[in-house]
Amino acid sequence: MRTASLLTILMMIPILFASTTLASPPANGSTTIISDSQTWDGGNLNGDVVIADGGVLTWTGESQISTDSTITVQEGGTLNLNNAVLTGQASISTLLIYDGNSIAINESIVDTEATMTIYFDINVPQQAYLNLTIDDTTTNEITGTSFETTVDLTDEFLIVVDHFYPLPFGITHIEIFHSNAELLTISAEEFSQSGGSLSWNQPSYHILNHGTVISEGSTFMGANISCEHLCHFNDSTLIGSGPIHVADETHISVNNSIILGSRTDEDIIVHDQATIDYEESTGTGGYTDAWIRLLSKREIHVNAKVATVVATGIGYNGNTINTVINGDTDQSTWFVDLGTSENKRIVEWVDGTGTYHQESGTIKITVESNWGDFIADAVAPRTATSNVNVTYPSLSIDKIVPDEVTADTGKTHYVMVTISNTGTIPVNPNVRCYTNGEEADTTANTGNWEVAPGETKDVPVSWWHYTDEATSLTCKFLYPDVLEEVSGLISDEAGETSSEVSWTTAEEVEELPVLLYGIIIAIVVGLGVFVALSSRRLQKKEYIESGDEFEEESEDVEESEEVDESEEADETEEADETEDLTWTDADGNPIVSAKEE
Repeated sequence: MRTASLLTILMMIPILFASTTLASPPANGSTTIISDSQTWDGGNLNGDVVIADGGVLTWTGESQISTDSTITVQEGGTLNLNNAVLTGQASISTLLIYDGNSIAINESIVDTEATMTIYFDINVPQQAYLNLTIDDTTTNEITGTSFETTVDLTDEFLIVVDHFYPLPFGITHIEIFHSNAELLTISAEEFSQSGGSLSWNQPSYHILNHGTVISEGSTFMGANISCEHLCHFNDSTLIGSGPIHVADETHISVNNSIILGSRTDEDIIVHDQATIDYEESTGTGGYTDAWIRLLSKREIHVNAKVATVVATGIGYNGNTINTVINGDTDQSTWFVDLGTSENKRIVEWVDGTGTYHQESGTIKITVESNWGDFIADAVAPRTATSNVNVTYPSLSIDKIVPDEVTADTGKTHYVMVTISNTGTIPVNPNVRCYTNGEEADTTANTGNWEVAPGETKDVPVSWWHYTDEATSLTCKFLYPDVLEEVSGLISDEAGETSSEVSWTTAEEVEELPVLLYGIIIAIVVGLGVFVALSSRRLQKKEYIESGDEFEEESEDVEESEEVDESEEADETEEADETEDLTWTDADGNPIVSAKEE
């Protein structure tokens, strides 16, 4: 049993050592690939390190990193930095100086006439009007790449900056040559200063993370850090290692850490939809933001081919944008670009004082047409690409009902068109009607088609057709050019069709006018009356001339002769009594007298 146990232990030793290899970084410019677990304690890196899928590198201690060396963590790989100090050998920092910026020098060296030289990162021109006040003595209009003066190192003194140059520039380092014949160099990151902003012009080495980087209590000097995947910085210090780039949909956490110095105005740049935890940490400060969210682009896609756009409060400085959308048939061209500058693409940030800010931009998109104006009002999206939709009406022609199924060719025929708007905005559309594929002769173009939201209404339309045939009427909307490409969002393109109407030409019948009939009847009646009157006069004349007696009919005769219009003769006797009838001439003399029984 003991032999078996000892044999087992001996067999396990190579496996244990294989799983965790003690090694050191490459120093000869070569490339080292780590696919297992390794631990490095210090050691200088000159070359490239690749931590492959499944590989784990744990690094501790102090290490010098040669210029342009790289540490790449591939997907599935892990870099653990545990109380490590990684210092770039060519780290050059600059303190960007502004009006009122001050630098304190306190070396406590007994030398009242030490020589101090201040080095600038540019050749300062005269128009910068750079003035430096050192120990209450001011030198005006300093130019060149450096400035030399004599100082007293016995007590602390201040270098106070005053200039009017619009472009950023700064101090890279200060050299002090004192009485002990020693040269003292103070780099920008070592300055005790206020009001300035520490910057690195270029990184010394690179950490490219596609896997996982975990830093616990570690220090980075002059690094270029790119987080394409998870990055965690806890109780760590990053000097001259900004900005840290955090890729879209990636996460970074910075807790109880310090970031000093950046090559841009930001310590951390969070891209697009990356996420960040930034707690109890300190940034470079001043004009340098602790972190920003920067969009790679800012395209707002719209359901409109042509529109005007007004955006306010956009980006870091709250810009106002007035522009237009003028796309083509391809809907991918229907967008507005709000991110024409980096400033307009910054939508979230924590400034140098640690105060959180978020853009409060708005956007208004208007489609103008003779149907009315259609609008979208929205908060400006804070994403690389987004959609803002204009609100259109929702229209339909429900039915077309002719008055009759037959009509006279060339004459007016009436139809009733029913239109509805189930949308949320009013509209005054144009409607046209068609027969056999061609526009019909109707009053549709002058109809009152305006419909409110939720309204259904009937619109009367007159229709003329000039061919004998059975045909139907189709009515649909006539869109203005700006709405033609989005017509499918408004209504069914097919429209609505009526039932068939049979158009015929009526046979012509020659009929006398009613007036003519009336005239003929009047003439006939008039002639009849005239003939009757003439006949009666003739009878009266013959009776007078002949003098014949006439007798009244007996009681059996039911009708009596009508009396004269003047009612001069009255009936005085009954039918059986005799009546005297007397005619006189013009002078009143009797002509004849007769007694009638």
